Order: sequence, then structure tokens, then C-alpha cells
Amino acid sequence: MPYITVTTNQSLPAERTAALKAKIARALSDSMPGKTENWLMLRFVGDETMYFGGSDAPCLMADVCVFGKQSGESYAKMTAAVTELLSAECAVPADRIYVKYTEYDKWGWNGGNF
Repeated sequence: MPYITVTTNQSLPAERTAALKAKIARALSDSMPGKTENWLMLRFVGDETMYFGGSDAPCLMADVCVFGKQSGESYAKMTAAVTELLSAECAVPADRIYVKYTEYDKWGWNGGNF
């Protein structure tokens, strides 16, 4: 049950977010065992006022929330894949992208909890 928010100061037109959706889903299933597009929720926020290192040059934050725990290796694979694809698709240099992970042991869906 990953929920991923991508926030950037760059424009995110619909055709770009459609491409990102597919690529992020692929990166997720390749990096994190048991995590698939079937349970993936994505949010894209573009044209935000953002500064990184005191500059408003292109930058991006990917906030990845996951139910349960993943290995350090899974997170490393996901960071590498997501950074590469977000840099290419959003024209943001890799050194101006943060990827943050939060693990949750409680997650609700369909009126109940896992």
C-alpha cells in the first residue's frame, strides 16, 4: 500500500504524470517485494514554490509512504530508480531530488485496517 507524493517546482502536465505513473509503478514492483501497482496511490503536485539549497532552480521531493517494513536494499533500489526517472521526466538534476520514506504499521482501507 504505497502512497507516493511527487512535489516539484516544475510543471507536471497530464501526459507527463501518465508516463510517471507507469514508470513509478514499475520501479516500485522491481524494488519492493509485495508492492504492486494494484495498491499504489500516487499524487502529483507541480508548479509549487520550492527552494533547495537557497535556490529556486528545479527541485523535487518524492515522499514514499509504505505499509510495513522494507529492507535497506529495497529502499536503495527504489531511490536509484525513482531518482533516475524523475530526473529524466521532470528535468530536475538528480542532486536536487530528495526521496523520503515513512513506514506505517497501521493502514486503513475499505472501512477496515490491515
